[in-house]
Amino acid sequence: MQKSTTSTGSILFILLLFCEISNAQKVEFSGTPTSIISNSVVIPEGKKLFFTSGLTATAVDTTLAEGNYAKYGDTKTQAINILKKFKSMLNEKGLDMKDIFSMRVYLTTDVKTGQYDFDGWNAAYKQYFGTKENPNKPIRATLGISALVNRFKFIEIEVVAVWP
Repeated sequence: MQKSTTSTGSILFILLLFCEISNAQKVEFSGTPTSIISNSVVIPEGKKLFFTSGLTATAVDTTLAEGNYAKYGDTKTQAINILKKFKSMLNEKGLDMKDIFSMRVYLTTDVKTGQYDFDGWNAAYKQYFGTKENPNKPIRATLGISALVNRFKFIEIEVVAVWP
């Protein structure tokens, strides 16, 4: 019968490694369960952050002339377009939508309705956050502003993400 050659030091190392992994600091989202956003987020010390500039939508119908309302779509369409761009941008950096913890949103009035379309924005947002695939709900500020550079673009979004 052979004796085990595993040293006590190796066992201690494995236990310490397991404790370090299980005690790893995670990003903490907090807020009421019924809210679509978090009220606060705590980022553990030493985490690497990813900041973006504000993005606007690209044309959903490139055959239409500039100045045509349908070229970019309504607020919801534009927001989905932008969130897809963020998803792609994050994936290129090894991140995903779950890693977004903060959003700043600039919303203008829709030239067709003359109204801020918060419902359209929130409908697009709910497709990506607070879902079964991504339960995280970033902290968020949505600002109603008078205009963006292109009057047919109704929303601009910037995000901050954290590497897991």
